[in-house]
Amino acid sequence: MSDLPRGAALLAFDGHALRSGDAPGRCFMVDARCVQGEPVRDAYAHVCALPDAGATLAFDQPEVQQVRRDALAWWIPLLGEALVCVTTLALDEARYGGAITVTRRPVSWSADPFARIFAGTLTRTSLLCDVPPPAGPVIERYDGVAWPGGTF
Repeated sequence: MSDLPRGAALLAFDGHALRSGDAPGRCFMVDARCVQGEPVRDAYAHVCALPDAGATLAFDQPEVQQVRRDALAWWIPLLGEALVCVTTLALDEARYGGAITVTRRPVSWSADPFARIFAGTLTRTSLLCDVPPPAGPVIERYDGVAWPGGTF
């Protein structure tokens, strides 16, 4: 993943921990805003992704579109002030590898809509920073960047 689209950054996940950049583990493109700025210390990251390279779906699959709709409709509002950021995990311009929801405090992770596709792993991290929640109702991605990032 050397040629990242504008607005994308890399995170790696080994099944237990997140690392920045092209580190050991499965590498994903994320919304770059999630790693630019002052990191929230010891945040809770619910990583709904698997370290297995075969765990992928097309972004245009109905189930992937539905979890993003659910995130906008009720998951993000449910998190309220606890939310730090949310981003999908893109493998390339067309393939979904999961999502991360980051909060300041523990929440009811069993409600995370992204966990319906790939099981969630809770980890603590100081890599991610505050990003305003997406305004919605747009679930489309732009420039092949992980949702909700990108530009027209």
